[in-house]
Amino acid sequence: MGHSPSDIRCLEFFSGIGGLHYAFILSETKGEVVASFDINIIANSVYKHNFGKDPITKAIDSLVIKDIEKYKANCWLMSPPCQPYTRGGKYLDDKDQRAKGLLHLIDILPKLSDPPNYVFLENVLNFEKSKCREKLVTQLCLMNYEITECLLTPLQFGIPNDRLRYYLLAKKRSDLKDLIVPHEFLENTVIHLTWPLPNMLKTNYQQENYSNIFNIPPLSAYLEELDEEKIKKHLVPEKYILKSFNFRFDIVLPSDHKCSCFTKSYGSRHIFSSGSLIQTKNLEYTNYNFENPSSLLEIVLRYFTPEEVANLHAFPIKLQNFKVEIFFENPLNEAVYQEMSIPKSYNFLNNHYKGTSFEFPENI
Repeated sequence: MGHSPSDIRCLEFFSGIGGLHYAFILSETKGEVVASFDINIIANSVYKHNFGKDPITKAIDSLVIKDIEKYKANCWLMSPPCQPYTRGGKYLDDKDQRAKGLLHLIDILPKLSDPPNYVFLENVLNFEKSKCREKLVTQLCLMNYEITECLLTPLQFGIPNDRLRYYLLAKKRSDLKDLIVPHEFLENTVIHLTWPLPNMLKTNYQQENYSNIFNIPPLSAYLEELDEEKIKKHLVPEKYILKSFNFRFDIVLPSDHKCSCFTKSYGSRHIFSSGSLIQTKNLEYTNYNFENPSSLLEIVLRYFTPEEVANLHAFPIKLQNFKVEIFFENPLNEAVYQEMSIPKSYNFLNNHYKGTSFEFPENI
């Protein structure tokens, strides 16, 4: 069956476990993701488990024009490696080898016989100050794209995950009048701190008390009902805590309305700045003494499970093991959140989401 010229045909670069693929499905836009590209074997196994096809493992910086044009795609989705723009990556920016894939796509974009109508990119805070972003925006301006840039966090959309991210949306313009001059665009850049498109929520990420504005649910709404065996599996090893003298890692209660951003090293011995840890015992004790790590053993810390982390990133996971779901009643007009108890036997996704639900393979 052929596709309509109006259908969106996406290429998903740096596809990971398929976050942008799910976002495209959840947007209910008519179209499909026709191919994805990633070299991470573990991420690709998760992607295949959920979408039924393997991402292409050819390095993105080695793609040639015919590798891209054969898909007749009119939309690019990109979530390139964030390390070049972080302290952990030493802010090497365009000098970092991990930026080669993005730089190659920027270079190949004007060489295509039919460039995509839409380009979407997600990355970390500080990408907006990078040379890679400058090169991308310059190329898009020269090719007559209308560009919108944002810094947004899930907190602005009622999800208790403090994960501020940069987003770029670009749409190719057919009107050749008033061409965008790159240096003028860069000099007058407006990075939106609210959702910039009409009929959606608008709240500045710098506002502190999101829970009053959006009725952000507690973290308990995103936690699984775990038996003792599974809790033990996710406990933070005591040796990691005892070695963390005076490291003020982030501890959250199930009743809290915010957790910190999860990083690639979450779940390892790097418990400082890799993501929040859940306090499971003595919940009344919150005056933590980080100079005496042994005192923290009494509150019994555990990691968020992979499913809980996915839930906090708005992946459409199966909810049999979750007590509560928070959802938009009318997302295009006003924010109306409802809290409802969900029996274990009730599959919320079967009634409100028609795509495939997300899950991790058993061997991951």
